[in-house]
Amino acid sequence: MRTGGLCRHVRHDVGVPTSQKEHFLTLAGRRGIALLIILLMATVWFPAPLARAASPTGTFQPDACMFELPAGAVEGRDLECGWLQVPERHAQPEGPVIRLAVAIVKSRASNRKPDPLVMLQGGPGGSTIDTYTRILFSPGSRLRDLIDRDIVLFDQRGALYSEPSLVCREQLELVERTIEQRLTYEESDRLSLDATAACHRRLKDEGIDLSAFNSIENAADVAALASALGYAQINLYGVSYGTLLAQHVMRDHPGMLRSVTLDAVVPTSVNYLLETPRSQNRAYTELFTACAADAGCRTAYPNLEQSLITTIERLNREPARVPITDNETGRTYNAVLDGDSFASVVFQIMYSSSFIPAVPRIIDDATRNDFRVLERVLPLIVFDRTFSLGMHYAVICAEDADFTPEDAPLQGVRPFIALDGRRSLEGYLERCNIWQVDQLAPVVDEPVSSDIPTLVLSGRFDPITPPEFGDVVARTLSRAYVYTFPDTGHGAVGSSACADTILKAFLDNPSQPPDSSCIAESAGPRFISPDTIIFTPITLALATLDVAGLAPFGAFVGALLLLLSAWIVWPLAWLFRLITGGKAPEPSPGATIARWLVVLTGAAGAAFVAITLINIVQMAVANDATIFYGLPRSLTLVALIWGMPALALAIVVCTALSWTRGWWSGIGRVYYALLSLSAIGCASALAWMGVFR
Repeated sequence: MRTGGLCRHVRHDVGVPTSQKEHFLTLAGRRGIALLIILLMATVWFPAPLARAASPTGTFQPDACMFELPAGAVEGRDLECGWLQVPERHAQPEGPVIRLAVAIVKSRASNRKPDPLVMLQGGPGGSTIDTYTRILFSPGSRLRDLIDRDIVLFDQRGALYSEPSLVCREQLELVERTIEQRLTYEESDRLSLDATAACHRRLKDEGIDLSAFNSIENAADVAALASALGYAQINLYGVSYGTLLAQHVMRDHPGMLRSVTLDAVVPTSVNYLLETPRSQNRAYTELFTACAADAGCRTAYPNLEQSLITTIERLNREPARVPITDNETGRTYNAVLDGDSFASVVFQIMYSSSFIPAVPRIIDDATRNDFRVLERVLPLIVFDRTFSLGMHYAVICAEDADFTPEDAPLQGVRPFIALDGRRSLEGYLERCNIWQVDQLAPVVDEPVSSDIPTLVLSGRFDPITPPEFGDVVARTLSRAYVYTFPDTGHGAVGSSACADTILKAFLDNPSQPPDSSCIAESAGPRFISPDTIIFTPITLALATLDVAGLAPFGAFVGALLLLLSAWIVWPLAWLFRLITGGKAPEPSPGATIARWLVVLTGAAGAAFVAITLINIVQMAVANDATIFYGLPRSLTLVALIWGMPALALAIVVCTALSWTRGWWSGIGRVYYALLSLSAIGCASALAWMGVFR
């Protein structure tokens, strides 16, 4: 659990995939590019002290939304917010109380169903509200309209917007102090432990009973929420740790559940911490196998696994420096990136379904010390102010800290994964020794048996909750429908249109297996390679409005506008002669062809600009990692890119002929020479964009 440089405690949590925290376009437009935009409300750092109930516990109190509304959302019309007041310990209803932040996303359906979908975030420690308000209101998201019922979001006890919040600001402060330092593992781990202890002391001084922040109390909160909002039945959705919490709800509060969806499953009967090294190893094997089976990926990255291992070893010997900017403060750090850090970052990236196609390219870039894409992604991992590390430790240490590192099955696991796995397990035990929470009863580790209709979803490339976990849980669920998606990572709903469609069908009729034919239609990830991508930095520059990066595209547009002026100048000249009675000499076939070449080149340039802009918008809306690298390769785009230099050359030839053969007037020939220069400018700008490589 390293802290120096980028080797901070990169958690092996089972939180929501990074692709679901934010949207590319939101990132680019509002707080700089990244996969996730991190917005910190001031209340995070100043949690309200615990108090005895001024009003009955288990009640919902409407209030203004406690978070920044997503773009386009209107409070009252789209969202209703408030607080659920619950006992700190449900067995002590007269004791201290806590407040859980609640946001109800209103259905737009005319036939809104009475039973809502209640969503449970992962982590433990992730913010359901922060994550899913952005997903549900992101451009291009179908999820809200597919689900014709209200969607209830609440931040679990200890999470970002609930009170008290167990966010450990001490860890982020440590990262800010050490990110530019090259520290040994022992040095960084000691500093991280000190920060953990400081966070623990602060939370205890605030009077917080950390042992009350566990899955059993959390499950009781779900039941209290449903009751307080007046729902006879609910549909429960959990992702990652949310699936573990959902299973506790199924066991302890089954009567209110109409259906349950488990997405990226954590079984109650499996200690996922011990299995993380093997799960990570499996995901890498799937990645390398899929790349080898794809002709373009195989050709572009023929020794992908060895490239990764070699890069990790090289960076551990000679760490790189990567400039990364904290999007919240605007400060740029010259961060240290060593091999262990790089391996941890790749592991985190594999959570994201939309980024899996880019992983081979990221590894290949790193072999050349090219970290330009990571410069954009790393701030979202390193400076995450939304994750509640205090809640994470409270839940994990109460439920899954009953192990020794020697219990981990590391046989056959790649050495760099096994080493990190042992360190991570030792680190959890050290931090749980600091956290000192009560252990839950052994019953929490027993499988949940139920006949509640349950949809079980897994992703082939999930690096921490493999499809086998879904199979384990389904064995004791008599009405389980189990599906694995061939192209997703950690969490399918919200990142896969197929998964969204299956979820809708299941919610419409939980008693019947949903139509899952869309799974067979997926061909797996479309890896980023020269076969699929026209590499150019302008897509990222356009998406982020990077002024310096836009220079080549700006030069192209400027030259194109001059070229397109012919579409106005020549018709106006013809109209002027028509009005004044002047007569132009009969053009020769060569002169006619020369003008049509200009018209065709202008049309090609305009088409290139239009296709580029359309692709950027589509990639941003779809959270497509291709936007970091270039444009999706198509025959049309290739023809335009290579056709424009050929047309420019032909125009240059026609310019010379216009002077030797006397086409047009002198002014006409000068103007055509300017058009020739603009065509050359367009071709040169394309070369500047790097599209010919």
